[in-house]
Amino acid sequence: MNYTITHTKPGDENFHLFENFPKEIYPADSIRFKMPENINGEYLESCYVILADGKTKARVALYKNPYLNYQEKKSFCIGNYESVEDFSISDALLNYVLQEAKKLGAEYLIGPMNGSTWDNYRFSVHHNHPNFFLEPYHHLYYNQLFTQSGFEPIAKYFSSFDNQLRFDVPEMLKREKQLKELGMTIRNINLDDFENELKNLFEFNELAFKTNFLYTPISWETFHKKYLETRKVINPEFVIIAEDEKKNILGFFFCVDDFFNRNEKSLIIKSIARHPDKKWSGLGHVMGNEIIKRAFKSGYKSAVHAFVSERGTSVEISKNYLGEIYKNYVLYGKEI
Repeated sequence: MNYTITHTKPGDENFHLFENFPKEIYPADSIRFKMPENINGEYLESCYVILADGKTKARVALYKNPYLNYQEKKSFCIGNYESVEDFSISDALLNYVLQEAKKLGAEYLIGPMNGSTWDNYRFSVHHNHPNFFLEPYHHLYYNQLFTQSGFEPIAKYFSSFDNQLRFDVPEMLKREKQLKELGMTIRNINLDDFENELKNLFEFNELAFKTNFLYTPISWETFHKKYLETRKVINPEFVIIAEDEKKNILGFFFCVDDFFNRNEKSLIIKSIARHPDKKWSGLGHVMGNEIIKRAFKSGYKSAVHAFVSERGTSVEISKNYLGEIYKNYVLYGKEI
């Protein structure tokens, strides 16, 4: 079979080959189409499609994030990947893009990642449970196509499910009291002053996340555009901010309803951040306790701790609240 690989970008005449391809490999009612797709225009180098007999068979986007490094190697990432279940086709495309990245100076290729960890990344490794809101969906054989092309796991993640909603354990209340004596207070996000809230959170995120695996900075413009859209799904009772006496942010929890769960009222704990100063150790647990308490009192039956890194500090928070791991994800990489 003869293959043709074509370059494209949003706005190009042939971009429809890239954009419309998912409609050819998923049913029209697939959950794949419940969440909008993101293409990080800030770091996008090019999009690629591989055609056979004039039809798109696979696609991928190459991102050149100048801040991305892995094991001291200049790293690019590939995202927005979709493919038919055919190793020869996928391998031809992935190897072609690897060579394109090499020409541009890349030493390592990471995927799937749509530009940065601020965007969608990781593959699910099973579909044993229905997707929750904000969880991307894809064909599971993508994992096999990546590994057959020489990609290896570089990070693992999980989501855990808590239907106990246990809160106010004595040691948690003790730490909460200690933190309050240090001047810590917890409040809801103010949707009436959302612009200023975002500005303050933007500055705090740089401090809180800078040591995270594969963290890269984000511009205010990109951050603002991305999170301004979340306002319409936010319940301020479940987006909480911890502050010190001077109103400096110490911690942040972003939670949202699982709008995909039709069986029960369930909360997704999506993002957690805490000030790195050891003075505030345990704050994540205290804020988690507050979230679970509020959820229980508001009639929620369960909570999902979403996309927790196995190497991250959120693991202990999830364990503390009896979350049982029920979903797993992998991020892959390949040396060039």
